[in-house]
Amino acid sequence: ACGVPVIASNIGAMAEIVEHGRTGLLFEPGNPEDLADKVAWAWNHPEKMAEMGREARKEYERKYTAEKNYEMLMEIYKLAKEKAGR
Repeated sequence: ACGVPVIASNIGAMAEIVEHGRTGLLFEPGNPEDLADKVAWAWNHPEKMAEMGREARKEYERKYTAEKNYEMLMEIYKLAKEKAGR
């Protein structure tokens, strides 16, 4: 949300949120060598990491703001109401 790229484990919710190479980097869970490789790559490519941070911010604004969450929740309520009315 702050425009900072992340290095996250490729498992669970983070793997769904982070797009490897576009909004951050994903490493193989339980693989410290892979994590170290990703950290080294990030250290050696600050411009690319800054770009990933900008892309992460855009993605947040597109999908995860309070307004977007409200819109999605209202759509869920609308669908539930329609199904209940059948």
